[in-house]
Amino acid sequence: MGNQRQYVRTECESQCVLMDLDGNTYKALLENISLGGAMVTMSDGIPQSLKIGDVCDLLLCNDPELCPAKNTCRVVRHTTAHIGVTFLTTRDQ
Repeated sequence: MGNQRQYVRTECESQCVLMDLDGNTYKALLENISLGGAMVTMSDGIPQSLKIGDVCDLLLCNDPELCPAKNTCRVVRHTTAHIGVTFLTTRDQ
């Protein structure tokens, strides 16, 4: 079975922040990104508050107070250290 991805992924290593619906923030490393979603690495493991199907925000910066936009996402996969999200919307803060 071939690659069924709709968008081309771009590899990167950039700090980012995941935010759950309760407003808890988790520092992460953006591993790759496309128009449809992203894969992030969590150095401290996957927080219990983020499960497959959950909605969260991905901030493409390392400080939530300085980040100009939140990308609302849905968690679509995870392993012990990685979370894959699909983008739902982008909002200015």
